[in-house]
Amino acid sequence: MGSDDLFKKRREGRKTRVSKEKKMRAETWLFVCEGKETEPNYFESLLEYANSKSDKKLRYVVKGTGRNTESLVNSIDDFLSFGDDLQKEVNIPYGKIFAIFDKDSFKKGQFNNAIFLAQKKGYHVLWSNECIELWFLLHFMPLKSNITREEYFNKLGNILNHTYEKNDDHFAMLNTPDNLKKAVYSAEQLYKEFQYEGSFAKMAPCTTVFQLIYELESYLGIKL
Repeated sequence: MGSDDLFKKRREGRKTRVSKEKKMRAETWLFVCEGKETEPNYFESLLEYANSKSDKKLRYVVKGTGRNTESLVNSIDDFLSFGDDLQKEVNIPYGKIFAIFDKDSFKKGQFNNAIFLAQKKGYHVLWSNECIELWFLLHFMPLKSNITREEYFNKLGNILNHTYEKNDDHFAMLNTPDNLKKAVYSAEQLYKEFQYEGSFAKMAPCTTVFQLIYELESYLGIKL
C-alpha cells in the first residue's frame, strides 16, 4: 500500500471515530462535579435510580474534579476534547452538560462569576449555597434560614441516626418518589423567594439541583 493510500485510510478511520463519538456524546449527559466523592456518588446514585424506573435508559458520564467555582467550569473543556496519537484533538459537545458546585466559603464574586461563565458556555448549573447538604436535607424537611455546614451535618446525622460524613452512602433514602417531590417543592420555594436578590451568592439557603429532577421527570416516572 502506497503512502497516499495509507494516509487516506488513516484519515477515513479518524473521520469514522469522530463521527461515532459525536453520535454517542449527543445522546449522553455529562455531569462535572466539584467534589471527588460526595457529589459524584450522589449523582451516580440518582441517575442509576432514574434508569431503574424507566424503560428508556439515560446515557450519562459523571466526573469528580476536586476543583471549584471558575476552575471547575474551565476544566469542563478537558472532558470535551477527543483525539488520539493519530488524530488532532477536537472538542465534541455532549447532549447536556451540568456544572455542579457549592458556594462554600468562596468569595461572592468567585461564586457569581462561575455561574455566569457556565451559563455563557451553555451549561446547566446545579449550584448550592452553602453546600449540597442543603439539597439532601430538603428531602426530609423544609429549611428557611441559612445555617452553617456543621449544622447541616448535625441535622442530617439526626435524621440518618448516625454521624453524617461527606462520603456517606445514604442516597437510597433520598431516592424515593415522595422524598424527591418533597425536596423539589422546598428547593423551588427557596429559589422563588431569593430569585430577585441580584446576586447568586446572596441567595441562601438555596440550591438549583431541583432543576435536574425536572429534567429527569420522564425517567423517574413522577409528576412534579
